[in-house]
Amino acid sequence: MKRILRNRTITNIVCVIAFVFATSPAWAIGEFSLGVNAGLTYDPNHLEPLITQWNTNAKTTATTVKQISIPYSFTWGIALRYQFNYFLFRIGSYFTSPYEVKGKADANRVTISTYQFGLPATVGLIMPLKQRTYFFIGAGLTYNYAYLQWEETAPAAKYRFADSIPGFHYCMGAEAPITSKITLSVEWMHQEGRSIPVKDEISNTTTQTISVKGDFLLFGVNYYIAM
Repeated sequence: MKRILRNRTITNIVCVIAFVFATSPAWAIGEFSLGVNAGLTYDPNHLEPLITQWNTNAKTTATTVKQISIPYSFTWGIALRYQFNYFLFRIGSYFTSPYEVKGKADANRVTISTYQFGLPATVGLIMPLKQRTYFFIGAGLTYNYAYLQWEETAPAAKYRFADSIPGFHYCMGAEAPITSKITLSVEWMHQEGRSIPVKDEISNTTTQTISVKGDFLLFGVNYYIAM
């Protein structure tokens, strides 16, 4: 009896899934799109603890201080996406690097150079409103490469750290068409990831942990490829 009920339950679930796929709009089946996006992120490579520590020490030891500001950073990237019914599969890449991160304490000038490169792979769900107008949510894994260099002039010192960092992300956004093949999109993405302690590439003695935790606001243009 239990086996019969279980088989009926499985059959009902399969029928419901088949009905959803059969009645879903034809436009949503098997589409590829290629997109470019650009936007902003705050504090790439999570510099805030280092910057806060330096600012605090500088205010207590120096006479003239120009504090380091935690930076916003321009981000740009590309993405290749495949949509099938209510599901999307996407692989993308992005790059971000703040323009200028500097400070000064008396004669000591500090310059931070940093950048981040990521390869996020996302699986998501689409909530369609009409043809190529929908909301989406997704999550997945990210390969990150992060670079950080800290340089001071008095006393002269330089530290450099870089590492590949596995992580994960989740995102949500919306998309709307401007032509039959071109759409505009907006997306928020949050990512997490943290390296093991990385040795300084210059002295090979100092260690630093790099975090790629952060939020991205991205605006994109997408082109749908005819199948």
